[in-house]
Amino acid sequence: MTKKIILTASAALLLSSSLANAADMDREIGLIVSGVVDKWAGVQFIDDGLNDDTIFASGGEGRLSLPLGSSLSAQMDAKYEYNSNGLDGLSDNDVFGPRYSFQGAFHLSHRDPGSFLLGGLGGVGTASFGNLRHDVLFAGGEAQAYMDNITLYAQGGFVDFDPRGFAIQPLDDGFFARGVLRWFPTADSRLQLEGTYMNVDLANSTTDVDILSVKARYDFMMPSLPVIGAMPLFVQYRGTFRDNCTVFGDVDDHTFMIGSSYSFSGDLITIDRQGATLDTPDFNHGCNGQTFVLQGNDT
Repeated sequence: MTKKIILTASAALLLSSSLANAADMDREIGLIVSGVVDKWAGVQFIDDGLNDDTIFASGGEGRLSLPLGSSLSAQMDAKYEYNSNGLDGLSDNDVFGPRYSFQGAFHLSHRDPGSFLLGGLGGVGTASFGNLRHDVLFAGGEAQAYMDNITLYAQGGFVDFDPRGFAIQPLDDGFFARGVLRWFPTADSRLQLEGTYMNVDLANSTTDVDILSVKARYDFMMPSLPVIGAMPLFVQYRGTFRDNCTVFGDVDDHTFMIGSSYSFSGDLITIDRQGATLDTPDFNHGCNGQTFVLQGNDT
């Protein structure tokens, strides 16, 4: 009798433990409410074929992901950037005053946190430079594949620019394709490499513009310091290369950034697989607005 009681109690404990572990596992691999906020500052070097310019740059980004069930989620994100006047003398720089840009997007996706994500995105943006501006609309599809501590991310779709104000060669519409590789050496560190290609028609020309943007970013946790404690930081490089932007040829720029990134609901790899994992290319860094030449005001 005693043996039966012991066996019954043991079976009940094992069953209870199994159910608890299953509940924990469901919670661990399920979609979560999460958010990310980035803030950065840096310097940008512009080469338009005439004079090189150096400007200060700063920006930020916020993302919020909300589960809509066991596998469906919605994410909203927005980012902005500010670029100052050229640091060279007025007679030597081609930068047409400070530039402001903003873009926001909405994503709807189906995800299995253990293997893949499939979804769609759409968004709007605007960039102002001097008394000129261009607006942008974009829409497309996206997918992610999860393999241990590596995430592969692909996007593609349609982009449409709407210049406001005078420009020699205003951008029109075209398509974009983006690929991203994320590697997580630890749960709180990440190396991200990405490339975005855009082919966009010019409204006043029979030619088009090829735009290639490349990025490299490393996120890490700064060791604990007195008073402020541990701090999540990142360093990033962005290079954008454009052909046929001006009557003089190509326009390139290189931006070097350092910033901080704060998130809630988990470490970097948890949020990547279960939360706010999606973002968008920099559509507001096309041709228009980089230099005087693009507005027909070359000095």
